[in-house]
Amino acid sequence: MGVREDTLKMLWQGLSPKEISRARGVNIHTTLGYLDQLVGRGDLRRSDIFFSVHKDIRAAVPTSLISSELYTIQEVSNLLKQVHINADPEDILVLIKYGDSRHALGDMYEDVRTIETHLHQIIRDTLTETHGEGEMEWWRKGIPLSIRQTCQSRREEDEDPVEEPYCYTDLLDLWHIFDKQWNTLKDALPDKFKADKRSLRKNLIRLNKIRRQVMHPVRGVIPSEEDFEFIREFKVQLALSVRMSLF
Repeated sequence: MGVREDTLKMLWQGLSPKEISRARGVNIHTTLGYLDQLVGRGDLRRSDIFFSVHKDIRAAVPTSLISSELYTIQEVSNLLKQVHINADPEDILVLIKYGDSRHALGDMYEDVRTIETHLHQIIRDTLTETHGEGEMEWWRKGIPLSIRQTCQSRREEDEDPVEEPYCYTDLLDLWHIFDKQWNTLKDALPDKFKADKRSLRKNLIRLNKIRRQVMHPVRGVIPSEEDFEFIREFKVQLALSVRMSLF
């Protein structure tokens, strides 16, 4: 495994760039250089790096200082000390370098889309393995009638319809399918959800709420930092499934 892959693994294990640098015995700029290369390769996003800084540190540093171009890292550190906040300059560097809200919202949208499409595929693949391919098999035997009817209705209303009605499911539809076909579908999920169906329901309801916020920004509801963390954690949990590779 190369140094970049080692750095990526350590980040996903919960280490911040500062902690990675100290563990590897290199300076912060070397670590950030590797992380930037991983971003360029598509293996990592800027928001992943930002949220790797511990939550208590992120909460302590005002957004106005992170987003401002008026202050150097040392000046930010000095301003924080004046209000009795001790933040390591290396953490401040990461927050300033990767704290652009535009990137964070774009990454959140991509994560929501990824989670939804993978859950969609898990259901389709598992039901096909169980019941067989074709409309009379997985579609009619695995998908509840009410959802089949809703999907058909949405397809009829679409001015540019796709061929398969299943493509018209939403996140809450996916939950109802999991609920009705739990014994068939649960083994395709990571252990946390296999053992706690209510946890999956709660996560999908919250994910659907965040999805509406992201898809309708003109309503003025901005996802919170807790929402960002929830999406990232949910994605990591789903990545534990042997059927999925989300990163």
